[in-house]
Amino acid sequence: MANRDPAKVLEIVSEFANIGAGSAATALSSMLDTELMNDVTTVKLLSLAEVAPWLGGADKIVAGTYTYLCGDLKSGILVILPEDSAVSLLGHLTKEHVELANLTEIQRSALREVGNICLCWYLIAVSKMIKIDMIPAPPDASVDRLGAVLDMPLACLGLKVDTVIAVHTSFKGIEKQVDGYFLMLPEESTLNVILEKMGETVK
Repeated sequence: MANRDPAKVLEIVSEFANIGAGSAATALSSMLDTELMNDVTTVKLLSLAEVAPWLGGADKIVAGTYTYLCGDLKSGILVILPEDSAVSLLGHLTKEHVELANLTEIQRSALREVGNICLCWYLIAVSKMIKIDMIPAPPDASVDRLGAVLDMPLACLGLKVDTVIAVHTSFKGIEKQVDGYFLMLPEESTLNVILEKMGETVK
């Protein structure tokens, strides 16, 4: 990362972020039986220490779906929903009252499915740009403090992560705007492969 132009890096990453967000909105629309549109997509490259403050603080309660990549590329993957967004989305999907601290099994399954749809479409967008298949392990979901959720994919792999690819997308189409965060937590060698391959694509 040291020799890369930060503006160029963000341009490269924004390409896949916008493709992934649009595809995720289309897939979620089918699941929710309503037209959902991604209204805003922003991208940042953050140090691991900057992620929790960017998302509102390590003690903030969130709903997270997390997994990691199988194969040579090593990365944790997270989809984070703030509490109000998770309640709105799951309530619309299950037609039930939602208490995030006490999800029913149906609601937890729905959370896992929503997160899986989002992370898969973002990964498909990355895969198409770098021309390398990125296959995630089966995901899991959790409601917890943000700091604890961020630790989960890293604990699975024992990864050392310096730079996080962070994508924020706002979805509109149901009662309340839904904010979702896609976080890719790659090892440095994996990050370099992704950026080099993406750079070749957007030249």
